[in-house]
Amino acid sequence: MKGRQMRANFFSLRWLVAAILIVGLAGMAGCDPDDEDQIFVLFRRPTPAPTTAPTRTPTRVPTPKPTATPKPTPTPSPAGTATPSPTPTLAPEACLPSSSISVLVAGTDATAYVPDGRWGSSVTGVEVVPIETSSGIGTGGAVTTVGTPNSVNSCSSNSSTGQTVCTANNTDVYLITGSTLGSTLTSGSNATQGFSGGSCNNCGVVVDSSQNKALITMGFSPNGPGAYQFLDLGATPPVFEPPIPAGTATTLQTTSEDASIDPIRHLVLSPNEQGNYQILDISAGTEKAKIFNNNVTGNPEFDSAGEDCTTGIALGTIEFTGDLFIADLTQATFDSATGTWSDTASQVQNFPEFAPLAAGTCGIAVAPGTHIGLVTGEFGGDVEGVIQLPATSGTGVPAVVDWVQFTLPSQPDGTPFSLGFDPHTVTAYVSPNSGKPLGVLTSYSGGTPHFLAVADLNGLLAAPRTGHTVNTPLPPGLITYVLVH
Repeated sequence: MKGRQMRANFFSLRWLVAAILIVGLAGMAGCDPDDEDQIFVLFRRPTPAPTTAPTRTPTRVPTPKPTATPKPTPTPSPAGTATPSPTPTLAPEACLPSSSISVLVAGTDATAYVPDGRWGSSVTGVEVVPIETSSGIGTGGAVTTVGTPNSVNSCSSNSSTGQTVCTANNTDVYLITGSTLGSTLTSGSNATQGFSGGSCNNCGVVVDSSQNKALITMGFSPNGPGAYQFLDLGATPPVFEPPIPAGTATTLQTTSEDASIDPIRHLVLSPNEQGNYQILDISAGTEKAKIFNNNVTGNPEFDSAGEDCTTGIALGTIEFTGDLFIADLTQATFDSATGTWSDTASQVQNFPEFAPLAAGTCGIAVAPGTHIGLVTGEFGGDVEGVIQLPATSGTGVPAVVDWVQFTLPSQPDGTPFSLGFDPHTVTAYVSPNSGKPLGVLTSYSGGTPHFLAVADLNGLLAAPRTGHTVNTPLPPGLITYVLVH
């Protein structure tokens, strides 16, 4: 009897201890949600410590991914064909063609230099037109006129130095700072060259701010009728290098109506009206330039060069058509023995919506550092185009990704917009305030510049459309007019 009582007391005591232990653990679990893990550990078998300390929330500090599910990575392009990475920071005027107008970007201001003349004109002077300040487009001061001895056809600005170089129809070259004409120089032109839009001694100018040099396209003999001449703006006084004939004694060549300079690859792009997309290699120095010719199949009547310097996608407008020539300079091959270049990836791409442009695709400008460009006609018209170029290069056949045709609205005085003459009255820049790629076009009235139309290129691509044609009327804010005369 006594033994049974002792065993009963022992079992009662054991259950009491167990009850106390359970109550205590439950109290611990109620203090902190994290203690649930601790309780679980008390009742499970011990496991080896993890090799990496566990964390309760994911961290964005880069750590190796599990090898079972690796993320795909792009295959590197062959040497010499990779897209520049990161995207080079380009000067505001980089890779723009030697068209009529230029834009000088200084701080938050953008100022256009608009020649009053053109090929075949006798009107003199250059209009200095403030088009943008930190307060927005069209908020600049009054227009000022720079008087010139002869009729100017083309201007190009160097935003690094604040200097603008303009060429006259004769051999004059004018250096302008602000609204002041400084030096008047004389080029090496000794003949004229002719285009479908006129003839000229000095035909155009484009500045390469990376070298502080200006390239003049001109008439020249012998071995012309076209030639190139570099002007060293950094020398005191500025010095002309010897002219570089575009042709030979047996094969005469003109320059492009609008040539351009690629400061990354050190190339001059000059597609001409004879169907030859001529390129000058200036990588060894402008004084040692080498000419390479590419007589494109079909003998297209090229009008202007264009390029997206970030990718090396080169362009050529083809007058009287809705076409663009597109090549990938990172895939191009240059043969020094034959003086030719080729690109098996190049093509002529047709845009039915660009056929209505006055005289077809004539002017072009890609906003520096972007993949967005403006395509225009010439000699009148209010229908123009915007293109979006591929963001990469190095493989495949390049093609325009997206495009739209748009119609410019009537100008503030109620008159229709009428695009200017040769050399093409179009350029582009990136706003120093909004960062938007903007196109600039000049309308003419009575033979002289009338308004500048500043176009939001991305806005036009995103505007309501039918197919590749922007619906009219355009949404507000996409076109801003700035009075010239």
